[in-house]
Amino acid sequence: MSNLVHLPDSRRAREEAAHWIVCLEEGLSDEQMRELKVWLAADPAHRAALLRMAEQWDAFDALSELAEILPLRTEPSRASLFKVARAGLAAIAVGVLAVGLYFALARPAATGQAAQGVVSRTAPSLPAPARQSASPERSLRTDVGQHLTTKLADGSSISLNTNTALTVRFSQDQRLVILEEGEASFSVAHDPSRPFRVRAGERTVQAVGTVFNVRRHEGRSVRVTVTQGVVKVMDRAQSPRDELFVRAGQLAEIGAVSVNIQRVDAARLDAAQAWQRGVLIYQGEALEDVIADVSRYTSVRFRIEDDSIRQRRVGGVFRTGDVEGLLLALRETFGIEPHRQGDLIVLSERQ
Repeated sequence: MSNLVHLPDSRRAREEAAHWIVCLEEGLSDEQMRELKVWLAADPAHRAALLRMAEQWDAFDALSELAEILPLRTEPSRASLFKVARAGLAAIAVGVLAVGLYFALARPAATGQAAQGVVSRTAPSLPAPARQSASPERSLRTDVGQHLTTKLADGSSISLNTNTALTVRFSQDQRLVILEEGEASFSVAHDPSRPFRVRAGERTVQAVGTVFNVRRHEGRSVRVTVTQGVVKVMDRAQSPRDELFVRAGQLAEIGAVSVNIQRVDAARLDAAQAWQRGVLIYQGEALEDVIADVSRYTSVRFRIEDDSIRQRRVGGVFRTGDVEGLLLALRETFGIEPHRQGDLIVLSERQ
C-alpha cells in the first residue's frame, strides 16, 4: 500500500471546514468557539476554506456568525464579507474523492492488513459540547463520490458515504436519525436517558454507546454491520415481538420478510468500513457485485456483456472513484475487457 497517495493538506482543510460549518449551524459551545479560533489562527488557508464551504452549503447564518468571530482586516463590513465569499469561489466537493490506485489481487488476510496502512483524512475529533435538551432538525447529504464526517450535538459522530441523505432530529427524550437513502456509520455517545435510533425504511436500529453501520439498498433491504457493542433492530411499530439483536462482529441483511444474521471475520469487518478511508476492498466477490458497489461512487455506467464473467471472482484494494484504475486491473489481472461507449463501459471476456 506504499503507493497510495497521502491526501493533501488543502483537502484536509476542506473536510475540517465542512465539520465547522455543521457546528456553526447547530450552535457552538464556548469550548468549540475556542477550538475554532485556534484552528483559524493555525493557517490562513483555514479561513478561506471555511468561507468557501459556507458559500457552497448556502450557509448564510453561519457566514453571519463568521463575520463576528473572524478578524476582518480586509473587509470593512459584513456586507463586504458576503461579497468576498460569493465572488469567484469555485464549488468544492464535501468529503473525499481520492485519486490514485493500488489494486492488486490479494488473499483475504493480506487485504485486511493492507487496508490498515491507508491514511484517513476526516474532521478532527473535538470535545463533545454540553448536552442540549433539544436541537433543531438538520438535513445532511452527499453527492455521488462524496464523503462527509461530522459530530452531532450530543457528541456522537456520523459519517455519510456516497450519495447519502439523512435527517437528524434530537429532542428531550430521543435522538433520531432518518436515513432516507445511502449508507452511514455512527459512533454513538452514551446517554441511556435518550435512546439513539436510526430509521431506515420500515426498520429502526437502536443503540446505546456503540459503533455501527447502516446501508439502505434499493427496495426495502437494509444491511446493519456492528463494530462495537450491540444494536436492537425493530420494525416501524417498534413491536417487542419483532425485535432482534445484532452484536459486534455481526452483519445483518434485513429484507421485507426475512432476516439473515451472520458473524464476519476481522478482515471482512474492516472491508465493510473501508469506505470511510476512501478505499474499497474486495476479497473474491463476484464481478457483478463489485460493479454494483463501484457504481455507487461514480456517474459512469457499466454493463456486463458476457454472462460467463458475472460470477468471476475479483479481489483487491483501490481508491473510491478511480474508474480508470479499476478498468486496468480488470483487464490485466482478471481477463475482463472494457469497451467504452460514451459514458457507458461494456465488460466482456478478454480474447
